[in-house]
Amino acid sequence: MTRAAPVQRAVTRPRAERHRPADAPAARLTLRLVRRGLGWLAAAVAFYVVVEVLTYEQTYPDRASRQRLAALSDDPAMRMLQGVPHAVDTTGGFVVWDAGWVLAAVVGIWALLVAGRLLRGEEESGRAELVLAAPIRPARAAAVQLGVLAGAAVVAGAAAAVPLAVLGTGVAGSLLFGLGLAGFAATFAAVAAVAAQLFPARRRVTGVSAAAFGALFLLRMAANSADSRGGLRWLTPFGWLDELHPYRDPNWAALAVTLTAPVVLGGVAVALRTRRDTGGALLSEPDHARTRLGLLGSPAAFAWRSTRGMLAGWLLGIAAYAFVAGALIATVLDFVADDPNYQRVLERIGWDAADVADGFVGAMGVLIGLLIALYACWRIGAARAEEAAGRLDHVLVRPVTRRRWLGGHVLLALASSLLLALAASAAMWAGAAATGADVGLTDTLAAVLNPLPVVALATGLAVLLFGARPRLTVPGSVAAVVAGYLIETIGPALGWPDAVLDASPFHHLAQVPAEPFQPLAAAVMTALAVVLAGAGHLLFERRDLTGE
Repeated sequence: MTRAAPVQRAVTRPRAERHRPADAPAARLTLRLVRRGLGWLAAAVAFYVVVEVLTYEQTYPDRASRQRLAALSDDPAMRMLQGVPHAVDTTGGFVVWDAGWVLAAVVGIWALLVAGRLLRGEEESGRAELVLAAPIRPARAAAVQLGVLAGAAVVAGAAAAVPLAVLGTGVAGSLLFGLGLAGFAATFAAVAAVAAQLFPARRRVTGVSAAAFGALFLLRMAANSADSRGGLRWLTPFGWLDELHPYRDPNWAALAVTLTAPVVLGGVAVALRTRRDTGGALLSEPDHARTRLGLLGSPAAFAWRSTRGMLAGWLLGIAAYAFVAGALIATVLDFVADDPNYQRVLERIGWDAADVADGFVGAMGVLIGLLIALYACWRIGAARAEEAAGRLDHVLVRPVTRRRWLGGHVLLALASSLLLALAASAAMWAGAAATGADVGLTDTLAAVLNPLPVVALATGLAVLLFGARPRLTVPGSVAAVVAGYLIETIGPALGWPDAVLDASPFHHLAQVPAEPFQPLAAAVMTALAVVLAGAGHLLFERRDLTGE
């Protein structure tokens, strides 16, 4: 006698559970993708704020020195670089004026890059389809990702606000500045989110977002060049931050605009997400375009072709900064002539007070060298991006060795760095000539070429990290370069020991043209760069290719 098979009863779940969107898993995944970079960002922001506070209190210890600083900071050329001074006679006001735009640039660039990676890069790689397989709509997934990015922006703002409050600059002002910085970062994340809905490629999204960032910064420079143009500050997020005035007479309207803009732009991005398919774009490129076969003959030529647009952006930005720096030379000379006691202050921040013009040119040359070193780190990072996206696999199946491929990227990084240095030196000379400063092209050329050994060293370190720990190619090398510059900038003023100062490659640079070039230090750094790059090549040849 056979027994009847037991009846399988379907297990039913509550209706609310069956239809609950997968918000929490999507948020946890997004947080996992950004947490490492966010940790590096928060640590860098906090460290930079602490350095600024300590440097200000050491360099400007009394009321008289702070009043002289306020007089210098109100020069039109200085305002174009730093912004309109407000409460610079206080520690918090000085940090906001001197470091606020730098911190804003750092967190803004990080936010737009991460937003482009999350909202367009994940679709390009196909991973977004795995997320959308869960019970969550595309627009809701985009809203969750933007919410996580907004939280990351708050963390970045807190990284600046907490050290400021702890160091006694004022809790209310610190909180206000932190909120402004968070709103700034969230705004550019939302700008990239809108671009991610419009354009089909992550590279295009990054390029458009970066172009908007640069244009808005130039608009801020124009707004700060004269009081009559001050109204332009309300057209750029940089201007909103300048108008905030957190440590004296706070402008609540500026804070409201700063916090409202990302909400509006984020809502636009979510709404646009409902109007396209996954992997598609609202501004799709034509299916048939004119064939462009130029610069496809070798991996190095293709690398130049794929990154020349970003190089043009770096060149314009660095050249503009160098031009304004050159235009400041005459102002600095007049200021020191009116107040000879200020030479002591110049010596504390690394200028040669015996020859103020050459000392200033030398200091600006080292700063521009820092910017070029950061570009070199990013350029090696482009090689990492090519590997992470899987495009390198298609190159290496052809008769192309890993050494040739990576060597091409290194050569491009060094050649592009030299091009940036030449452009910056010409721009600085043009700025000096436009204001009647007695500075020759050979002086600016020597000053900007002087830190190129540090650029080579940064390139070698980035190659080493690419071979050993590819995910740290950009963050690790950038952190090392910035740390070295900060050590040299604040270490002497704070009386740090020689062993710490010697760890910075910038410490071994002379203030050219005020001081003679140091060939031995340059040779040692160049040799070390070759060793690091060679080690990176060997490590790269012996490891597996890795994706994101």
